[in-house]
Amino acid sequence: MFKKIIFIVLITLFTISIQADEKTYKMVFVPASEKGDENDYKSLISIVEKITNLNIETIKVTDYNAAVEAMRAGRAHIAWYGGKTYVKAAEIANADAFAAGVRPGEKDAGYYTYFVVKKNSKLNKFKDVKGKILSLNTIGSTSGDLIPQVELNKINLNVKNKNHFINVFYAGSHDACLLAVLNNQSDVCGMSSRNFEARLEDGTIKLEDVRIIHKSDRVPPPPLAYSKSIPLEDRNKIKMAVLDAHNHGEIAGYGGKMSHYMEVKDSDYNVLRDVIELLQKNKS
Repeated sequence: MFKKIIFIVLITLFTISIQADEKTYKMVFVPASEKGDENDYKSLISIVEKITNLNIETIKVTDYNAAVEAMRAGRAHIAWYGGKTYVKAAEIANADAFAAGVRPGEKDAGYYTYFVVKKNSKLNKFKDVKGKILSLNTIGSTSGDLIPQVELNKINLNVKNKNHFINVFYAGSHDACLLAVLNNQSDVCGMSSRNFEARLEDGTIKLEDVRIIHKSDRVPPPPLAYSKSIPLEDRNKIKMAVLDAHNHGEIAGYGGKMSHYMEVKDSDYNVLRDVIELLQKNKS
């Protein structure tokens, strides 16, 4: 009888151990590219799983708000957000930024908004965009919506003012925003430098076909963030694994290949909070 009790206890402990080892977290991505951003993170996720002994499943959503709501509702525990979307997620979904990818040859994870036109376009200076057709990414995008509005405000242009543009439309992704220019559906697009450079690298566009007529100030990097609902021990495991991942194999992220991931914190995004507040005041 005693042996039977010991056997049952051991089986129970073994089962609990297996269940602990099989803990699963779900990761969501904002839809920034036509290429499928979750594919860029496969190698990183695989390495993190091996280091932490945690399972990470990816889920897809159709827009930026859905990525926030997924974490808010507990359907996602980890996310790749754009900066503006992260600010919202930190406010309403208990998100906490912890890392951002650094591209090979660069020392910083920050990036920019580019205003891009076709090579033969008559638009040569940034101010020339007035009275033209402007394509952007999607509402909620940092480098494809928020920062373009900031840059345009600097030259006294507003995307809501019908006297400033013939039309302003959201193409649905950075790639689609650029393709609208190449297909003569828009005169200029405001898009992420990361996506622009990635599409050059994979041959989707050629440098001889386009020109950059304006580059924004540095934009805080799109972060990886986890929900504070995750136990602190697991959050620390995930963060340390991401920061160390480059020592375990090739890694990628938003914009393609990454040399490594650097630590970021919530306060790094205060500059975006200030920008959002300023734009809201200007609208009122």
